[in-house]
Amino acid sequence: MNLRTVGALQILASGACFGLLGLFGKLAFERGLTPGELLSLRFLAAALVMATVYAIFDRQKFFVPKKELLTSLGLGVLGYAVFSSCYFTALKGLSSSLTVLLLYLYPLFVTLASAFLFKEPISKQGWWALLISTIGLVGLVWGEWAIYNPIDLLFGLGAAFFYGLYVIISQRVLKGIHPLSSSFYTQLGAGVTLFFVHFSSVQRPLEIIENYYLLILSMAFVCSILAMTLFLYGIQKLKSSEASILSMSEPFFGVVIALVFLNEKMSLFQVLGALLVGYGIYLIVTSKKTEKISA
Repeated sequence: MNLRTVGALQILASGACFGLLGLFGKLAFERGLTPGELLSLRFLAAALVMATVYAIFDRQKFFVPKKELLTSLGLGVLGYAVFSSCYFTALKGLSSSLTVLLLYLYPLFVTLASAFLFKEPISKQGWWALLISTIGLVGLVWGEWAIYNPIDLLFGLGAAFFYGLYVIISQRVLKGIHPLSSSFYTQLGAGVTLFFVHFSSVQRPLEIIENYYLLILSMAFVCSILAMTLFLYGIQKLKSSEASILSMSEPFFGVVIALVFLNEKMSLFQVLGALLVGYGIYLIVTSKKTEKISA
């Protein structure tokens, strides 16, 4: 198995881990946690677990060059704290289906930026994969597309922009450091930023941890440590455009997980959409040659 295939499988495994966010989120919201509280404790718990493991087994993971250290922390702030804040703000004024659809415009942003700004060669098969997966995504999130507050469309697009920025910078700047190190500092940056935004004292987070520590730790391990680290491993072996298209497996896995564990039903449009997303992923995994694109 070549490195490119390994990278694709790592991105898909990351997508499966991220796909569990909906299940964990539903359990958390049923217990009275807000999205901001959940996100900040998720990232802080992940960073704490990783720091503990590194302190015991491999302290070298803490030591990274200053440029990569600042980049990883910055990606935590912009790639996750700002992205997630935009996403959940958009949810207040848009239907959930439309919010998800806007977020997953980011593979389009990443592919266009990679091709025309960074001159990254993209094959015809890659362009077809993007088109087919995007059409599939529309079917996958088919439902009520409602706009309650038009200004929140900007937050939905902002979520896509900042997550796309995270993907591009991760692929271009962080190749020189171990994915576990960049994952730790990214989650630390996101967790600290979100903590100060969503908590005014330590009483509330301590109360949540005391009552729901198992839920927080499970979500931190699966949806943060595993998901983010696998993504960073995979993106080091692929182009940013390929990684972004493959990450469209996240809503695919999210729908499947909801179907299995939450007894949700899939419409005909969702089934067709899932098949198209799967075919788009197949095109990326089996693509072997690239053709240079002239801007």
